[in-house]
Amino acid sequence: MRIDGTTLPPDAKLEAEVAIVGAGPAGIALALELAQAGHSVALIESGAESFDAEAQQLGDAVVDDPAHMPMSEATRRQIGGASNIWGGRCVPFDPIDFQTRQVAGNADWPVSYEEIQPYYKRACEWCVCGSQDIFDARELPDLAERSLIPGWPEGELRSTTLERWSLPTNFRQQYLPRLTESPLVTLTTKLTCTEIVVGEDGYTVSHMVGQTLAGSCSTIRAGRYVLACGGLEATRLLFASDRVHSRGIGNHAGHLGRWYMAHIEARIARVHFATPAKDTIYGYERDPDGVYVRRRFTFSPEFQLEHELPNAAMWLENPEIGDPAHRSGPLSFVYLMLVSPLGRLLISEGIRKHQLGNTRLISKRAHLANILRSPFATTAFALALGYGRFLKRGRKLPGFFIPSSANVYPLLYQSEHLPHHASHVAPVGERDALGMPRLHPQMHIDERDIDGVLRAHEHFDRYLRRHSLGQLEYLVDGKDFEKAIRDRFFYGCHQSGTTRMSARSEDGVLDADLAVHGFNDLYVASSSAFVTSSQANSTFTIVAFALRLADRLSLSLAAQPPRSRLATLD
Repeated sequence: MRIDGTTLPPDAKLEAEVAIVGAGPAGIALALELAQAGHSVALIESGAESFDAEAQQLGDAVVDDPAHMPMSEATRRQIGGASNIWGGRCVPFDPIDFQTRQVAGNADWPVSYEEIQPYYKRACEWCVCGSQDIFDARELPDLAERSLIPGWPEGELRSTTLERWSLPTNFRQQYLPRLTESPLVTLTTKLTCTEIVVGEDGYTVSHMVGQTLAGSCSTIRAGRYVLACGGLEATRLLFASDRVHSRGIGNHAGHLGRWYMAHIEARIARVHFATPAKDTIYGYERDPDGVYVRRRFTFSPEFQLEHELPNAAMWLENPEIGDPAHRSGPLSFVYLMLVSPLGRLLISEGIRKHQLGNTRLISKRAHLANILRSPFATTAFALALGYGRFLKRGRKLPGFFIPSSANVYPLLYQSEHLPHHASHVAPVGERDALGMPRLHPQMHIDERDIDGVLRAHEHFDRYLRRHSLGQLEYLVDGKDFEKAIRDRFFYGCHQSGTTRMSARSEDGVLDADLAVHGFNDLYVASSSAFVTSSQANSTFTIVAFALRLADRLSLSLAAQPPRSRLATLD
């Protein structure tokens, strides 16, 4: 069932076994899994089916760091959440991410890889990125026959790890019919949860308050409450619920809002391969299900531990499209399309800016000259990209790659952002239209993050040279490495760590089951729960944790007498 929150009468009351705040990938998967198990769900969404600029503005943060992405580009208050602007990359967290490591400040996950890994296959199904959770080319016969680089020895530096790509799956388009048709799911849109009201004992939720932009209020009461409204928004709601817990729910040990993480991304070198250019696998491949996959370079866990490296992945990239010195007609075509008014309609604004990079605006004449030098190749490329990305039915081409006849490619590095206590978000005096305090994010990156980038590239270069496969060419002088790395930073899209999990209540906000420490009815299903940020984008692993939470909630609800599952409204 679906309800427009603006049509609810004053002081309306919504009731279910489980109330979920946020209809993004985690909230949708959680709601439908619980409904499948026979439990009633109230799914509360601040936005609607279509984009609403006024609702979106509720999530704005006070951002004064030019490298931090505005929340309007990183999040989406709409059914489907951030999947409305998602590129579709699916990568799981690795076993090493869950280990206690010195390089990550001995951050301690209360959940092991072995506990979450069984949910990866189901996450693949929900994200529509394949029928199997295979993320290594050696396990797929069609791909195992070839190496990314001919003659590449799989040692401390591996070339077989894969990223998978969804349709790209928009959870709104994919699952809204199921939400609407389910007799056990009540999806209420245009209703924003503004407060979690705690009962007299201080550690049981009495109810939640929902508000519309028109000013009407509703009461939401359930046996279990789950915040699935995004990394920073879940954190903000806990901060704002301060009637009983003066510093915010879950802030008993001062960790709420702390340990804010993103990803460290850098492009400081290009790789010159000494192998035949025609044999380099530089772009996308397809698995037996027809799913697009791409190979990545990663360090073995043993090597990471031995050399205290952050967990990182590297992959081959196109040259910076904004620099016409690449002399590529297809790349210049893409650049001109993205800087045109049409560019904002082709891809999400955050991805568009990321593709354009930090290059200054170049004269369009230089790019037009590139196109005119190879008009036929550029036309063929444009037609193929337009069809594969926008017109083709089924799976869409995730992106594009231009082969290098010289076998020289920029190397893109993406690693975990190490957890720092100084990296945090906190509420400030400025408030949104519903009276909730906005957050001020302060991202901290220190010499350990920078050092990880440099040492990873050094190891990569030595590996190439040792096996006579090529070498790296650095794009900046050694003294400018740190500046080049910091200039590349563009974060805020993958919001992790601000409600971190911990085995002990004094070390974090949530326990191993994603419940707020001290509560047995309040949970957070978000990347904010992550203790470390991995090399992986967060969406896939968020869905895996949501599925794990669905199983745990279903078991706990099934163990209760039917009459006690629903709170009775007075």
